[in-house]
Amino acid sequence: MLTQTQVRRYSAQSGHRDMMIAEKEVVLTFLLQLLSERGILGRLAFKGGTCLRKMFIGSQGRFSTDLDFTGLGEHDHEDVILRGCDENWRRRPNRSEL
Repeated sequence: MLTQTQVRRYSAQSGHRDMMIAEKEVVLTFLLQLLSERGILGRLAFKGGTCLRKMFIGSQGRFSTDLDFTGLGEHDHEDVILRGCDENWRRRPNRSEL
């Protein structure tokens, strides 16, 4: 669970003054990390405004809460996401992963 201390620490380090934005930014980053660790980003490309902000512009860019992806191959993209979630997210993280 995300604590207010973690959000405040991220807010101070990133320069986000709005705690709600800082909290959403932490959650988006965590979700992207999970998608990567579970191998889902190997089949999908992260794109769009949030990608540009997170990869190139940084915390000064316009904040948005959506994550845009496109498929990287000849497969059913919906199936990639659903299968990835079903296979990988049923597993509960170990304490060391939290």
